[in-house]
Amino acid sequence: MKKLPFIATLVCALALLCCCGFLGFQCQTLDKNCQTLQTQASQLKKDNSALNTKLTDSTTKLEETETYLEGQKQYISELSEQITAITQNNASQSTDSEKEDPYVTDEDGSNTDPYPTLYAADAEPENATGEKIAYLTFDDGPSKLTSQVLDLLDQYNAKATFFVVCKNNEAYAEYLSQIVERGHTLALHSYSHDYHQIYASKDAFLEDYQKVYDWVVEQTGYTPSLFRFPGGSNSPSSYVAKEIIEEMEQRGFTYFDWNVSSGDGSSLTTTENIIDNICDTIGNIPTPVVLMHDGSGRNATLAALPTVLKNLSEAGYEFRSLDKTVPPVKYR
Repeated sequence: MKKLPFIATLVCALALLCCCGFLGFQCQTLDKNCQTLQTQASQLKKDNSALNTKLTDSTTKLEETETYLEGQKQYISELSEQITAITQNNASQSTDSEKEDPYVTDEDGSNTDPYPTLYAADAEPENATGEKIAYLTFDDGPSKLTSQVLDLLDQYNAKATFFVVCKNNEAYAEYLSQIVERGHTLALHSYSHDYHQIYASKDAFLEDYQKVYDWVVEQTGYTPSLFRFPGGSNSPSSYVAKEIIEEMEQRGFTYFDWNVSSGDGSSLTTTENIIDNICDTIGNIPTPVVLMHDGSGRNATLAALPTVLKNLSEAGYEFRSLDKTVPPVKYR
């Protein structure tokens, strides 16, 4: 009888041990399962992060591609306008007659010219060399970018032409002298760059150009002989453009349009656009006159310039500045 309580106690103890062992086993199993789930969750987070990164990269590349295509569309549109202008110019030249100088002397011998100092200097013609020459031109400066452009040009012993604008650029007048001192050509692009104002009439154009001419001469002592129409010579109406061209040529000035465009006039243009537009086109042009801009905000142009200079230099091009001996590119 005394053994019964002992046996009962022993049975209970064994049962308790079994329960504890079973519970311990279950806890260990649950712990392993929990670790496995944590590992899987961590891997899922990594996979999800990788997918998000790929999605972001793909979205960025898509946006860059769309921007590139828009820039190319702008460039193609610009080329089409230039081709149309050249075609119209060729047609009009065959029918245009000579026009007399409206600014002549009166009967008493006095000069009626309201812009008596607006005359360009003469130049001696050069012999053609047959070399590969690229004429880089920069419009709308000077700006804070101009100094960096000049430094990059110096690295390749490259000479260029700067068609300058006075209004809103007066703070950078010191770069006008640097352009001349470093052997580049300083040319006129207008005082205001306001199409509506300067293309209102021939006299409006002359009044504007007298201002930028005086600014350049006062700042540098250099007499410019080249100019470029804001927007190109196809921007004003045919009648006004014809009058302006005749009057400026009578004053000894030569105007230059361009036959290679960087496309940097569009805010959609990227650095890659600019490089492609220049380097992929220039080989097809016998005397390439390249349009770029060094005005305020043209950071994409500044970023593209080292590659453009490097690629063209390696292709055998020499960089020269324009003068009156270079056959001008004209849309009219």
